[in-house]
Amino acid sequence: MARRFYKRRPEASGQAFEDLIDSTNLQYKNGEVALIHKRPTPIKALKTQGNRVLSGVFEKKSTVDYDGIYRGKALYFEAKNTQSETSFPLANIEVHQLEHFETAEKHGALCFVLIRFEKKGTIFYVPFSFIQKCRKRAKEGGRKSIAYNEFLEHCPEVPVTLRANIDYLLFVDREIEGETA
Repeated sequence: MARRFYKRRPEASGQAFEDLIDSTNLQYKNGEVALIHKRPTPIKALKTQGNRVLSGVFEKKSTVDYDGIYRGKALYFEAKNTQSETSFPLANIEVHQLEHFETAEKHGALCFVLIRFEKKGTIFYVPFSFIQKCRKRAKEGGRKSIAYNEFLEHCPEVPVTLRANIDYLLFVDREIEGETA
């Protein structure tokens, strides 16, 4: 019998990225470094069997994927995965998520996006300010995506460290220290 190989669905690879972030957040929690939570997507159950939801619909749009606290600072961030090797479409970040970031920043929170280029095996820490700059450029008729080379030039690649699988808090530290400098 011939073996069948199936292409991984983009949702599955995005889930794998979120699982990696979840394990990182558990490392942060266990090391008493930070407390970061995955925000559940609000779902209205249409059909259940015991405690299991068999079918449902989204009640409303979720705000962002993650929130938490680190060094006394509120954090809000999104996890985005792309199969592209050349760019990340700005449309992958929804308007309601951007609005949530804007509101959170007005109240002193740090907001960012972790973007994984799956085929290249790279993860970038992308400050919300960089996303805003790129969206402004798109609104003025420019590029509607962020080129991979722009990430290399303007956004740090998130490393694996002894502290965490993907140690994104290294760059949160830099933002916090930049605020106080």
